[in-house]
Amino acid sequence: MIEPVKISVVIPALNEEAHIGACLVQLCLQTLPRELFEVLLVDNGSTDATVARAREFQDKLQLRILEVPRCTISELRNTGAATAAASVLAFLDADCMAEPDWLEQALAHKADNAIWGAHYRVQRDATWVGRVWFTHQATEQSGPVAFLPGGCLITTRSVLDSVGGFNPNVHTSEDVDLCTRAKRAGNEVLAYPELAVFHEGTPRTLRRFYRQNRWHGKHVMRVFLADLPSIRNLPLVLITFYTFVMSLATVIVPFFALPKHPVIALLPLVLLLVLPLLLAAGKAARSHSYADVPQLTVLYLTYLLARASALATIPSRGQR
Repeated sequence: MIEPVKISVVIPALNEEAHIGACLVQLCLQTLPRELFEVLLVDNGSTDATVARAREFQDKLQLRILEVPRCTISELRNTGAATAAASVLAFLDADCMAEPDWLEQALAHKADNAIWGAHYRVQRDATWVGRVWFTHQATEQSGPVAFLPGGCLITTRSVLDSVGGFNPNVHTSEDVDLCTRAKRAGNEVLAYPELAVFHEGTPRTLRRFYRQNRWHGKHVMRVFLADLPSIRNLPLVLITFYTFVMSLATVIVPFFALPKHPVIALLPLVLLLVLPLLLAAGKAARSHSYADVPQLTVLYLTYLLARASALATIPSRGQR
């Protein structure tokens, strides 16, 4: 008797030729027997060799390729979930590399009323940008958390269906939105460090770090407003607006204050820099990594400027 598929892995992809091969190789190495899991690659109209590269694995995995061009990331995830054969759904991004026991661990932690997974690990050869930033984030957090990233998120079909799946109207922060709605419905969101995957998309440069956080910040305000009256994300919203206002003031005030009032002209810049310095110092103090304060300050400043910039942008439907 052939055992039914126990877990379906859903991988959304858009022009992931550089990563999809390595991602699928890691799934080939899973300790869970191949007949017990399937992989659904949901392609968003890639113009590179993503699909061709994935087809090379169809004799190595139970792999199905769905081509759904010009969708949001939420729609891609929902399409894969709707097509999946298993009752347990594991969402993995194309630039995320799972450890060999990832699927076995995912099933071992299965809970009927929960979303579970882990925050990312950085690449083993990460630059200081990724290493310093993620060292001080939630990478090793265990137990109940506010959200889990969509590239390492596992749940049951019943939980996903009960909250209406990923919100197709949310172009970014769709994982935060899903977890927020799931918790509101009485489900748990649980992190297990042993489920962490290596994220090859971790930025290697400040420019990439800025661009990535600018993109992720585009729908933070929409998610916050949808979660009202809860104000759990209010601090992030407030510091984003603070940075936005101080950034404008840093540019505008000197035109009126110079040369008669140089102190006033510099005040907005000082106020802009104080917040990332305080955030960096606080993070470093918790882990006693005081040598990281200068680099963390630069990263927090870049992060806040990116999120502030995102307030003025509106993503198009086809963007991922």
